[in-house]
Amino acid sequence: MVYEGKALTIAGSDSGGGAGIQADLKTFQAFNVFGTSVITSVTSQNTLEVRSIRDMPSSIVADQIDMIMEDIGTDAAKIGMVSNKAIIETIASRVKKHKIEKLVIDPVMIAKSGARLLKENVEKVLIEKLLPTASLITPNVFEAEIISGEKIGDIEDAKESARIIHKMGVTSVLLKGGHIPGEKAIDILFDGKEYTYYESKRVDTKNTHGTGCTFSAAIVAGLSKGLDMYNAVKVAKEYVTRAIRNAPSNIGTGHGPLYHNIKPLEISAFEEAAEDFDSWFDKNKVVFESELLAEKYFLPNPKNSVSVGVGSGLFASKLGIEYGIEPSKEMAKLAEKRGIRVKIGTAENAPFKNGKFNTVLLSTVLSYTDDRQRAVHEAYRILKHNGHIVVSFLAREGSYAMMYDLAYLRGEHDPEIAPKYPYPIKFIKKTHWISTDEVNNLLKKAGFVDLKYVQTFTTHPKYTNDEVEEPIEGYEKGDYIVVQGRKP
Repeated sequence: MVYEGKALTIAGSDSGGGAGIQADLKTFQAFNVFGTSVITSVTSQNTLEVRSIRDMPSSIVADQIDMIMEDIGTDAAKIGMVSNKAIIETIASRVKKHKIEKLVIDPVMIAKSGARLLKENVEKVLIEKLLPTASLITPNVFEAEIISGEKIGDIEDAKESARIIHKMGVTSVLLKGGHIPGEKAIDILFDGKEYTYYESKRVDTKNTHGTGCTFSAAIVAGLSKGLDMYNAVKVAKEYVTRAIRNAPSNIGTGHGPLYHNIKPLEISAFEEAAEDFDSWFDKNKVVFESELLAEKYFLPNPKNSVSVGVGSGLFASKLGIEYGIEPSKEMAKLAEKRGIRVKIGTAENAPFKNGKFNTVLLSTVLSYTDDRQRAVHEAYRILKHNGHIVVSFLAREGSYAMMYDLAYLRGEHDPEIAPKYPYPIKFIKKTHWISTDEVNNLLKKAGFVDLKYVQTFTTHPKYTNDEVEEPIEGYEKGDYIVVQGRKP
């Protein structure tokens, strides 16, 4: 057995086990990365209070880092509690000495009571010495206000604060929006060019001790396994949300810890790296060949056609499609290598003029786009008169099989009413498949006429349930359904 990476935490010790290096090491273990630790401070605390704090001598901090880096090394590191100038300067010098490139700073500046934990001169040293060495900083709203000097009341304020912090030399900023009012907790990642938003439902619990430590440690774990920053944050957000949701109720009587013994969400090959899409296709070849067969039925002449959500261009090139729309720049580059003429855009905002194409292909796009009706209206807009829309989607057993693992890993199944594995379709929360009737209604509402259907049959390798969609007249049972409509 081997670990999938090595991660280092430089932080304080929490005797209660809920935060600091204790939370970090538990998180690293959950991600199957080998964790090493450098203790900057020792705290005497439990779920009710912090009784005393003792900083380590800076020379001891230096020795700990040197001993780890001279032998074990690390793939990524995080810095948590650093409470004095000497320790900060020591860490900064050792980061440069050992060339630690993937570095995440979790700035521990504000106590739960709202009191500032660092003196202003120490805050200044942290900003000037550590920020320029970091790949990412993860302040909450209050910490971001201190660092940027900007008051944060809403998302737009948070974006401006992140922009200001980025200018201080850090590669990326993840501003945690848990304290911004709203139905959902929204975190903002800013890399100097683009803002990415990570949303989650709020969890009503007092057991949140160590949330910031766990979140940053999970990001470091993902980076140490080779994930890019976007996906490392995505996986960490999923993990910490479920760790809060499943927080134990039997540890202490105050603000309890999270539950760390949770399997992290695995990024699919499609999301993890654009280059891996073809191997993902090969692993699911039976299913995807079924989709290609069904789509090809309605694409006898693919010239002057566009594939929306073209991905790496693998499907479009096999179908002979010339044009593509794709939100991912990396995917678009791969599609262009396959000869597809790609424009960056989404199904809801197609970057083409009215009446351009003979055929618009929405290849499973309606299964994951945010606004299905708008996507269909956009397809209608860019079609010529008498042009065709082609929509492919999974029937019920296909959707169930491909979404089950994701629902289980995210904790979105319902174990109380479906305690046995595997759970039937109707017991999986947040698993939405598109029915033929729904697609029909979307197309008719947009103005399409002369709807036609085809469905290909395969035995799905993960088929586990006898409940399948009954096909309407015109096609047989199977995995992929394709509907064609005409713009009059």
